[in-house]
Amino acid sequence: MCSPEEIVKTARRMAELGLVLGSFGNVSCRSGSGERVLITPTKLDYSAMEPEDIVALDLEGRKLEGRREPSSEFRMHLAIYRAREDVRAIVHAHGVFGLALSLVASELPALTEEMEHGLGGPVKVAPYAPAGSQELADRAAELLRRGGKALILARHGLVGLGKDLEEALFVCRLVERAAQIYLLARAGE
Repeated sequence: MCSPEEIVKTARRMAELGLVLGSFGNVSCRSGSGERVLITPTKLDYSAMEPEDIVALDLEGRKLEGRREPSSEFRMHLAIYRAREDVRAIVHAHGVFGLALSLVASELPALTEEMEHGLGGPVKVAPYAPAGSQELADRAAELLRRGGKALILARHGLVGLGKDLEEALFVCRLVERAAQIYLLARAGE
């Protein structure tokens, strides 16, 4: 379900799980027919966020509702939604292991059965582009256009996609766990 309440709940859960600090990261979902996107606001700590803080945008980035400004990563969310009609929710996390992996690898291989089943295969690392930029949005959308449930952003974090917010958050948790396993295995080499 896509509602401001569910977005706040997901954002707070993401923080509780240690996938973000403060107001880093962001959460969005398609509302109704999918032409309307609800997204977390910029620079607001999740512990202080309320449903009325959530911002509604159309797929071109025009603000439809909300008293705050949308996340600085709104361009990336909208570009992914335009590229993938099947995606109904996006969680952008800044997990430690996904970030660390982005510094040493160009791809997270599908090392475990849970990764094969949960993600369908390896996860690419997108080349670095500045946070909030159109360049980052375009790179993410291009790499995800071909499919996949996740993308690691070099020096930045990761993006999990889903049919709903619960799945998108689970994808982030799964990528973070797989990145931890990968880094531990490499440390033992």
